This record gives sequence, structure tokens and C-alpha cells, in this order.
Amino acid sequence: MTPERALTLLRHAPIFQGAHAADVLPLAELGHFSHLSRGQHLFHTGQAVESLYVVALGSVRVYRLSRGGRRELTLHVEGPRQVVAGVAAFQSRAAYPAHAQALQTPTEVLALPVDAVREAVFHTPRLAQAVIGYFARRQAELLGRLDSLVFSELGERLAAYLLEHSETPHPLPTNSELAALLGTVPELISRKLGEFYRLGWIVLERRTVRVCDAVELERLAGRGATEVEC
Repeated sequence: MTPERALTLLRHAPIFQGAHAADVLPLAELGHFSHLSRGQHLFHTGQAVESLYVVALGSVRVYRLSRGGRRELTLHVEGPRQVVAGVAAFQSRAAYPAHAQALQTPTEVLALPVDAVREAVFHTPRLAQAVIGYFARRQAELLGRLDSLVFSELGERLAAYLLEHSETPHPLPTNSELAALLGTVPELISRKLGEFYRLGWIVLERRTVRVCDAVELERLAGRGATEVEC
């Protein structure tokens, strides 16, 4: 059952978009699934790259620590069908450039032997084309995130985050996790959430947030306004 499930996952993973089933079947046959609990690490910075990981269930946060180890910066949050720090798998004698940690229980990942992945991609034109296109898109996303962190205020970044999860009441991450995601410190996250609450833009109930004034959040985030009522 594992090869069939792994094959389905790989065929729908953006990194192999456009590849034929026959191209990824040998990888699927070599893969194995692992389960993680919330907070459990998949790998750490500096650890030798032995596997390419594809998320099957849950989500994985990729993050860096400051030199003193007191601050975290989230680089990516990878959900189902996404690769975790995949570019490291294609570097010779590479080590992971960041930490990776499960954000949910359960989280499940498919591990593929990195040597087999390299061999398949380097010798299969369709796979090579798919992987190059995938990493080009991810680079553009990372540049957009870097631009947001450097050139926008915290209020803009938090408003944009809340709007992305405004369709239904959203369970907020902890202030520490939000701070790492938005490039700040927990105290400022708490202060800004309190400000949004006092202004009537959001409702907070036991770490569940509901957007009440999307118009103001859209204005702050620099987007077109959408009416939402509490």
C-alpha cells in the first residue's frame, strides 16, 4: 500500500508537476512515511542531508535562529504535497540550512533517499524540468516574503496574515510562533493583536480569531477592500 500512496503523493506534489507516473514510481517504491507530533523536529541546522521530505499530512515549519539563539525567523510553512527545504537535497555533500519542526499533531512526511532523488532528476528530463520550475517559483515566493519583512510594517504583515485566514474562525498560533512567522518578537504581536481587537477589527476568543472589519485590514495591508461582518 505504501508505494501506491507514495506515488499518488508524488504525482500531485508541485516539485514533480508535469512528470509522468513512470518517472516517479521508482522513488515512490523507495520512500517511507514517518509521523511527527507537534513541536517534534524533522531535522536541525547543519545536519547532513540524507532524505528529501514531502509533507503528506499536517504542516512543517522551516526556521532559522538568531546568533544568540533567542529569536526565531520562520522561512516557510510547508503543508501537504510541499517539499521541506528541498533545495538542500541537490547540493553536493549538503547540510540542512535551517531547522524543521512539525506544527500539528499528527504530521506525516514521506522520506525519499536523497541519492536516489538526485539520480532520477539528473537523468530524467521531465523530472529535471519540473524541479527547475518548482525552485524558480519558490525563489520568487521567498523574495516576496523577504520584501514584506524588510519593507512593510508589522501591522501590515499581521493584517495580511489575518486576511489570508478570514474565511472561517481561525485558531491562532502562539504569539511566539506568529512572531517567528512575521519577523518580530512576541510582545509586539500581543500588542498589535490587542490594538486590532480594541479597534473592533477582530474578535479573539481563546486563541481563535474572527475578522470583523476586513475593510480596515485590507486598507492597512494595502489591498482592495472586501466587506465582512461579525
